[in-house]
Amino acid sequence: MNMAYSVFLSHSSADSKWVRWIKANAQSIGISVYLYEHDPQPGRLIADKVRAAIQQCDAMVVLLTTSGQSSTYVQQEIGAARMAKKLIIPLVQPGIDANLAMLQGVEYIPFDFHRPQEALKTLLPYLQKLKQTKENQQGVLLGLGSLILLGLFSKK
Repeated sequence: MNMAYSVFLSHSSADSKWVRWIKANAQSIGISVYLYEHDPQPGRLIADKVRAAIQQCDAMVVLLTTSGQSSTYVQQEIGAARMAKKLIIPLVQPGIDANLAMLQGVEYIPFDFHRPQEALKTLLPYLQKLKQTKENQQGVLLGLGSLILLGLFSKK
């Protein structure tokens, strides 16, 4: 059973500097971060690979910058995450919030390039909380499974 809490990081390739920074910070607290460009699968359709990764993740973090907002890939990934009923956590560059498209009305974290650590002060504790909740739920399930197995083996 996979105990790691995993997020799919949706982004525009133009924001790769910020994506690497977000990934490194999330990994520092034990969050597994999926970036499609770091998972080469030659011969496989990228859309299929991305959909499968979104299905397998616990949540999506989407970096909505000027570049990300206009990226059709980012919009499609958001759509796939919504279809999969995944939690979507938007990091939104100031000025973008007027046009969130499919994320209209979703609470987001402001992501200012001049003070990016402010976004992390909200994102990282929230991801940590989600990770802890998942671990607690898996611990309960493992405990129940053990009790069931013990019950099965103790009957004669």
